[in-house]
Amino acid sequence: MDYRIRTWPDKILKEPTKEVDFFDERLKEYIDKMWEFMYKEEGVGLAANQIGIPYQILVLDTTVREKRREEEKEDPVKMVLVNPKIVEKEGEVQSTEGCLSFPGVQITIPRAKRVKVVAKNEKGEDVVVESQEFLAIVLQHEIDHLNGIPFINYLSPLKRKLVLDKYLKSLKERELERA
Repeated sequence: MDYRIRTWPDKILKEPTKEVDFFDERLKEYIDKMWEFMYKEEGVGLAANQIGIPYQILVLDTTVREKRREEEKEDPVKMVLVNPKIVEKEGEVQSTEGCLSFPGVQITIPRAKRVKVVAKNEKGEDVVVESQEFLAIVLQHEIDHLNGIPFINYLSPLKRKLVLDKYLKSLKERELERA
């Protein structure tokens, strides 16, 4: 498999991922690769499709962020979620987010303040995660990826066009610098 960070407009980022029905060495390999790429790119979360894996898997580690910002109210969390689904949302908060699949882009979008997620862990056991604040935002961002929804979709059509035009221009400039 061609593991690499996929950047917009890669087709895999636009399509919903498939449910995982295997809890074996293949899943372990996918998860190991996801951790490797997430840490290498200094992310706090990564959805499988961001490195070309078309399955509903996400990894997240808020301890990475904790080292940079100590004021978070929640305890740091490290987890793998397979087939995650948001089953409850509450409240709203404005979230300024970046994304490994949109290098250099930072936007502010609405997110639920609290979410409840049901999933399985890497062993196939049922997991329920109730979260708020930063963890809730990371979960929403990564689950959106798994559903083929990029964070720019939360912008108005005009703002989205402006952000994408600027982003695509910066991509072209980077490609010219490498050539």
